[in-house]
Amino acid sequence: MKETLENISFFIIGLFILTLGISATIVSGLGASPLDALNVGLTHHFGLTVGSWEVIGGIILVFLNAMIQKAKPSYFAIVTAMITGIFIDFWLFTLWSVWEPSGFMLKAIVLGSGLLMLGLGISIYLHSNLALIPVDGTMIALHKRYGFRLAVAKTIAGSFILMLALIAGGPVGIGTLIVVASVGPVIGFFHKYINSLKRKIDGRLYKCPSN
Repeated sequence: MKETLENISFFIIGLFILTLGISATIVSGLGASPLDALNVGLTHHFGLTVGSWEVIGGIILVFLNAMIQKAKPSYFAIVTAMITGIFIDFWLFTLWSVWEPSGFMLKAIVLGSGLLMLGLGISIYLHSNLALIPVDGTMIALHKRYGFRLAVAKTIAGSFILMLALIAGGPVGIGTLIVVASVGPVIGFFHKYINSLKRKIDGRLYKCPSN
């Protein structure tokens, strides 16, 4: 029970911080990640919220990933997409509805802060050992089915989504390139600290009382 509650806590907190990072990159106006740019483009063309498109796209990816791997869909990944979508809309309709950055310097600061929160949030949620965000599941599916290295699989998936984002007219810009190139190292930077924190928490939770 303790382990389950700990994992759920890491999962929710990680996604909460991750989506704050996503929303920050979107409102920076300098370019969001390929998937987020696609969702914004779809919102502009067809309505619905960015978070709604996150959920719809997540569901599509879950079944696509299952087809690639010839396996059953990871239905819990749909829950992950739903929570992510809700959190994205929460940030966009609360924090960013009352304040938006203006001027290149302030926008750059928001973009940089968003990138840091992206890396931190992803690192935290990955330590929950629960279902991946569907787009990360696509990377794993390509890796398992076709034997691509994870970096190659991520590049393939990201390039395809980027092409769709360009077609949809999403906010693709210098910020997109920065996020794509930097999010991996940022995750790696935070990973060791979150890993150490989780070990400390585990040690306190499961420490046997001394005789």
